[in-house]
Amino acid sequence: MVLKEARQQRTVHGTLLAQKMTATRNGFRLLLRPFGRNLESMVAWHAEGLLDPADPEAFRSLVQPLVAPTDQVVAVYAIPDEGPAILLNRTDDGWQLTTSDTLAAAPWLARTTDTDATWSDYGVLPGDYREGLIATRRSGDVVYAVALLEATLDTFASSTSLTENALLVRRYGDGAVAWLNTQAGNRLKLATADELLTSPVPAHAIIGATLREWGAQGRPYDTALEFRHEGVHWWCVFYPAVEGTDPGDLGLIVPDGDLARRLDASRNRVTILMSAVMVLALLTMAGLAWTWRSRWQSVRRRSVKVPTDAAGLQALIDLGEGDQLEFKSTMRFNLRAGKPGKEIELAWLKSVIGYLNTDGGIILLGVADDGEVLGLEADGFRNDDKLQLHFDNLIKQHVGLEFAGLIRGEVRELGERKLFLVACGRSDEPAFLKEG
Repeated sequence: MVLKEARQQRTVHGTLLAQKMTATRNGFRLLLRPFGRNLESMVAWHAEGLLDPADPEAFRSLVQPLVAPTDQVVAVYAIPDEGPAILLNRTDDGWQLTTSDTLAAAPWLARTTDTDATWSDYGVLPGDYREGLIATRRSGDVVYAVALLEATLDTFASSTSLTENALLVRRYGDGAVAWLNTQAGNRLKLATADELLTSPVPAHAIIGATLREWGAQGRPYDTALEFRHEGVHWWCVFYPAVEGTDPGDLGLIVPDGDLARRLDASRNRVTILMSAVMVLALLTMAGLAWTWRSRWQSVRRRSVKVPTDAAGLQALIDLGEGDQLEFKSTMRFNLRAGKPGKEIELAWLKSVIGYLNTDGGIILLGVADDGEVLGLEADGFRNDDKLQLHFDNLIKQHVGLEFAGLIRGEVRELGERKLFLVACGRSDEPAFLKEG
């Protein structure tokens, strides 16, 4: 019994960690998405003959209006294989246009491709002398690039809600990392690969131990791993930092004690609330009759808002994933393997468990991570009734009928696509995934 409870506790902790990392990763990608779109526009203009890297003023007249509305963009570069590069830097006095004969030798150009935005390591920006990151993409004999300041990353990192001892880590291609935690003031700090091995800074030792453990297990993405370091039980999970060919990773490292305290605090809030309700009931001599319907309505009011029509559903998708909203491409079909897979079902069922144990939330099946509406055709259900029956059986088998009143699943239509919306309330009792 003790071993079973310990396994169930690990499942809950792993789910909480994965949910937090999903929200952090999606926020990071949302921050960087405008850079990829700006590069796509410049590559398209180059292909149409509209951008001429030999004419700096013409470059400015076309590119400056494109990037100016995006506050995060602080510089744009056009770097031809032959001839001087164009540098367009945002300054306090406006945009400054210069050229450079040395930018073509920058090391971050080596891994640029013509298919995706590729990000540089952390470093000093050309012509700016401030630190940041650079996204690049090649078009023919020219590389186009846009730059992001370190301060912008600091702002994003400071807005990321971490537990007291958690570390948010950005790993770069050369093994260096940028990291932050609450105790360090939520400011990004840098550490080289050598410092992770030799530095006496406690955070460096933890990060180094985490990366070694992650590497020993094959560097899996989207998988909560647990390990011990100097007698302390830790968890970690990693994702690719951004979409494209960037070799870096984004990771969250949390001690098990933080996850336990967070779960206990959530349960304590529920206990206090229920105690107050009981006292009020005794004072007023009123009986409280709970039915599945009234219980669902109560949960719905304190959960994220469930859309009632197609417009509301689209608005929800436009918000992007967060702590109380997740997207899954299918209900049961593994798009990569080209066949149904139990792991696909268990992935979103783990999110159901996580929402039951926290503050509730919504899962949209048939929507990709980036918000693209895919529909559920790949799942191959003959009709909506078969789909609904399959969902009900999964909840019964892997979650339990005792929680069925807190979980609602229904088919929704958006244009010509069908999605499946799963709305979960917060449970007063801990829920555990039954994988057998």
